[in-house]
Amino acid sequence: MATFEPNKGKNGTRPENTWRLQSAAHLNGLVMLDFDHLDKDPREIFASFPEHMMDDDCDNQILLAHVTPSGKGLRLVCKADAKRGNLADNQQYLSRCLKLECDASVKNADRMSFAVHSSDIIYLDNQLFTYENEEYDKMYGDNYRPTPCPSRAGGETNYPEGEKAVGEVSNLPSRTGGVGGGFSVVISRWITHHGTPQPGSRHLSALRLAADLRYLCDNDAAQIKQVMLLAPFVQDIISERGEREIDDICTDVVGRKMNLTMPKKLLAVLEECGMRNVGNDPTSPHDDSLTSPSSPLTPYKEFWERLKPLLTEPYDLAVYRMEDYNKLGGVFAAGAMFCTLMTRCWYRHFDGEMQRMNPQVYIIGDPASGKGEAEKMDQIIMAPVIVADRVGREAEAKYKELQKERSTSSKAQKGEALKRPEYVIRYLPSKTSNAVFYRRSKNAVEEINGEKFPLHLYTFDSELDSNTSAQSGGTWIGKHDIELKAFHNEFTGVDFANQDSVNDCLQIFYNSVVTGTPISLSRKVTPRNVNDGLCSRMAIFKMVSNKYQMIGRGNRNLNHEKRCRLQQWAFKFDKLQGELPIKRLVDHVYKLCEESAVQAELEEDDVLDYLRKRAVFYATWFTVPRVLARAIKEAEHPNGLSRLSPNPSLVGRGGDTSKMESPSKKRDMQGICPPPYKGGAGGESGGSVMDYVTVEDSDLEFATLIYDAVIYWQDFFFGRQLQESWDNANRDMKPRPKRTFNTLSYNSLPREFAAKDVEEEAKISNNAARVQIARWIKAGFVKRTQRGKYQKIADTI
Repeated sequence: MATFEPNKGKNGTRPENTWRLQSAAHLNGLVMLDFDHLDKDPREIFASFPEHMMDDDCDNQILLAHVTPSGKGLRLVCKADAKRGNLADNQQYLSRCLKLECDASVKNADRMSFAVHSSDIIYLDNQLFTYENEEYDKMYGDNYRPTPCPSRAGGETNYPEGEKAVGEVSNLPSRTGGVGGGFSVVISRWITHHGTPQPGSRHLSALRLAADLRYLCDNDAAQIKQVMLLAPFVQDIISERGEREIDDICTDVVGRKMNLTMPKKLLAVLEECGMRNVGNDPTSPHDDSLTSPSSPLTPYKEFWERLKPLLTEPYDLAVYRMEDYNKLGGVFAAGAMFCTLMTRCWYRHFDGEMQRMNPQVYIIGDPASGKGEAEKMDQIIMAPVIVADRVGREAEAKYKELQKERSTSSKAQKGEALKRPEYVIRYLPSKTSNAVFYRRSKNAVEEINGEKFPLHLYTFDSELDSNTSAQSGGTWIGKHDIELKAFHNEFTGVDFANQDSVNDCLQIFYNSVVTGTPISLSRKVTPRNVNDGLCSRMAIFKMVSNKYQMIGRGNRNLNHEKRCRLQQWAFKFDKLQGELPIKRLVDHVYKLCEESAVQAELEEDDVLDYLRKRAVFYATWFTVPRVLARAIKEAEHPNGLSRLSPNPSLVGRGGDTSKMESPSKKRDMQGICPPPYKGGAGGESGGSVMDYVTVEDSDLEFATLIYDAVIYWQDFFFGRQLQESWDNANRDMKPRPKRTFNTLSYNSLPREFAAKDVEEEAKISNNAARVQIARWIKAGFVKRTQRGKYQKIADTI
């Protein structure tokens, strides 16, 4: 539908050529129509078209017709009739004439189409290769060139006098001078996506338009208003009720919370307007990116500025070696580990139900980006679980040795039957069979307050690729199902015939921390399974890219004292049990979720509405460790002075275990951690840690940061996939439209019409036209304005 003038690409850096750049596109006067999912053979449908549509004197002459690669679609290329309007107008007119529904996505001038084999071509007129209608481009071309073409002299941009490119909003011209033509296109596309508002819905449409424009106008009410004035329905509001209503709308929206990403529908509008760089990956903290709407700074810097004053123990000890922009990712990983240690704790969610802490964290980054710090945290923080597991693992190893001895020794076979040891083992590798997982789940139970209390199992995996492959054969088939059910502690189980099977239905208590690359994540969550719920159940963080940089040499940043203090916190958390008195925190995250619901409705952002519902859990879970750390200090010393002291022995993999006492003492490890709290939740002073729990304002700020960050990164990785999957489902899963002759005739009529118009449009007699008008009046679609004149009440039926 367009030819392209020579250019150097959208950034002005390519060799000069006819690159397919929308700003370099010139309409050639051809229009393409794509008819998909036809219920008949496309060749038969084409044979039914009027023959005059192939004649040279036809305003919409067909020059090409071919079967699409699917074999079930028909594509046409016709001449565009300037009297009918732009490309979209011609497509709609021809669709009505041919009684077929055209694919609405084929509306960009620079649209490319699949080249078919010659056997699929039904009809071809050689004018196709030479036809050029310069007048058509003069009339409608500007609507399809929202951004200027980079000049041949090196990519500089020349704007028409008084205009700016789309997205350039500083120093907007006054109302009398007019706003740049780029914004006119944005407003036009926005209305196309949302529909022309009717009188009763104009205020809501204006509110939604203003909410979207915040992301392009630096959240400035005056600039938003200037752009809004380009919308015809906004002018209608002003003519009916004055500018005060628009002023109030602009003032209202700038005070509302903004997302770190643009609304999905606004992104679609901008991309159609040629802004294809929106939503770029902010992998460098120094890149300017539209993913941060309020400023050119990236989300990394904003998150770090918010995290810096809130980084207290134990999180500051866990992330001290990490780069500032990546420390929030370290908080995610450490938070999941701390929550696993506090497996004997619970709280009341705002729905009134008892809630456990069930995080699943994915740290995603390029090689050498620093995600390996998560493994070092795992070695230190999870030491209490690893040490406690050793008793059971030693017993299982001995059991297997005895089994092997019995298979080779007749004397051993005469002994008493071997009994499988039933110990609590909670730290699991990713290569764990289903049977072993269910057995571990069944054994990981303690008695708390006279009731059996399941404990969380836990996995750390430094390679997401191997973790994903472990699901598909031989090791942990069905792990994806376990991950899904773990978030809400749902039930699962098996009933197999083999003797090793644990035939039972068990509630899943399972947390995990996994690191990997973006490619491995794309294999984990695919367009096929993006809607199964896992993407909203994971807290995910993308590490800042570390390309072309060297990592530090040696262990100059290694601080043994901080590592020891971090491990001491781990053993303290492992002793806690009981209900967490965090009602103020729960009430706060409820408010966050409620505000996001209002924002999602305002921006018609289905993705935000979907992600907000589970982000509130992470906002609570990751805030609990900082709340409990403060309470533990108070419980040990009411005057607030900490008596945490360095311990030279590091327990766990990679640590110095030479001074560690025998793991057979299990819970009585005085040489490794401070004395156990009384009753599992008390301090040395005799009080209960839970009695000292208070939720401070800084905790609420921390929870808000976690909430925003969890939603941002889930949206970053999966938002587009989610929206596209829903759009496809809405398109495919709907009743088949019934396009009757009367409906098509009505829809093609102008708003004001006479009987003669119906007669010509429907190709019927005058009497038949008047009968049809009478039916429309009776049905409420049409009203009589004067003798022989009628007005449509509905635009379409």
